[in-house]
Amino acid sequence: MAGTGCRSDTDHVISSSDLTPGGLTGRAAETAALRRALGQSRLVTVTGLPGVGKTATSIAAAMSSAGRYPDGVALIRLDALTDEALLPHSIAAAMLLPDSFDTSPLFALTDQLLDKDLLLVLDTCEHLLGACAAVVSAVVEICPGIRVLATSREPLRVPGEDVFDIGQLSERDAVTLFSQHATAWGAALGQESSSVVQAVCDRLDGLPLAIGLAARQLATGSLDALLAGLEGGYDFLSDPAAPVPRHQTLQAAIGWSHQLCTPAERLLWARLTVFDVPFCIKDCQEVCATTYLTDENVAVGVAMLADRSLLVRMAGEPARFTMPQTIRAYGQHMLRRLAEDEEMRRRYRNWRSGPRRDVIWH
Repeated sequence: MAGTGCRSDTDHVISSSDLTPGGLTGRAAETAALRRALGQSRLVTVTGLPGVGKTATSIAAAMSSAGRYPDGVALIRLDALTDEALLPHSIAAAMLLPDSFDTSPLFALTDQLLDKDLLLVLDTCEHLLGACAAVVSAVVEICPGIRVLATSREPLRVPGEDVFDIGQLSERDAVTLFSQHATAWGAALGQESSSVVQAVCDRLDGLPLAIGLAARQLATGSLDALLAGLEGGYDFLSDPAAPVPRHQTLQAAIGWSHQLCTPAERLLWARLTVFDVPFCIKDCQEVCATTYLTDENVAVGVAMLADRSLLVRMAGEPARFTMPQTIRAYGQHMLRRLAEDEEMRRRYRNWRSGPRRDVIWH
C-alpha cells in the first residue's frame, strides 16, 4: 500500500508519499536498529532534536522493512494538519479508504484496518500529541496486524511505546555530509579547508538540516564567510524551496518547538541559555528560579524540555543536561527580548563562582 494516498483539492493538509528517502549519511546503524525495534514492538516513536533527521531515518527504516508487511507501508504526513478532530478521517483519506458516515471516524478507521497487515508511519506528531496518542492506542489495541512508526519531538506516552531517540551526527559523518552538500552546490573543498569545515559542523550541532542549509550558502559565498556568519547566529540559513515550510530556515525548525512549549517552558528555555557547562536540576533552580518560575516549575520544565528534544541528557547520575548551540542561540534571542539577559548572566556568574564548581565541570 506504499504510496497509495494522494493529495487532493479537498484534502490538502495530509497525504501519503512514495517513500523515497534519498541518500542518508551516517544513519546506517540507526536505520538497522530502528528496523529491529519495529520487529519487536507494535509502536515505535522516533524522537530527536529539531532537524536531526527523524523523518529521513524513519522512511529509510520503513523502506528497508517493507517486505515484512503484505499490505505495504503507508506514510502519513501530519505537519500541515492543525485540527486534532480531523486526524482519523485524514489518515483514512490519505490511505484512500472509503468514507463512512454512520459511525465515528476513529471507529471507521480501525474497522477498515482490522484485517490489514501493514506499517503505518505517522510523520510529525508533536503538535497533535493527544489525538495521535488516542488514535494510535485504538489502532494498536484493535488492529493486530498494524504496526505504527511515529516521528515526534516528544514521546506519545502510549502504553507499550518504544521510544527511539536519534542523536546528532558524529563529527566524521557531519563533515562527510557537509562535503556532499557542498559538492552538490558546486563548491570544491580541499584538504586545506578541513579545519574550517569541522568548525562549521561543530557550530551546527551535527544536525543534517542545519548542515544542508549551511552548505547551500557556498553557492554564492566562501567557506570562511560561512563560518564568520555562524559566529553571529543562524538567521541567514535558509532554503526557500524546501517543501516543508518549517525546514525553509533553521529558525523556523526550532521555532516550531518553541510554539509547542508552555509559557513557563519558554521562559526556562531562555534562562537556561546562560549555562555554558552541563547542569543538573539543582543548578537550574539556583540560577533560574524566581517568583514567576519556582523551583518546582524549573524541575518540571527541565524534564519537559528534555522530553521535547530541546535538551540533551548526559550519561550517568545525577541527571545532567546540555543545550545544543542551535537551540541555545534561539533561546538567547528570546532572553534578550525578555530583557532578562543581564540579570540572568549576573546570577549565572554568581553561581559559577561558588565553591567546588570546577569539580562539576570536569
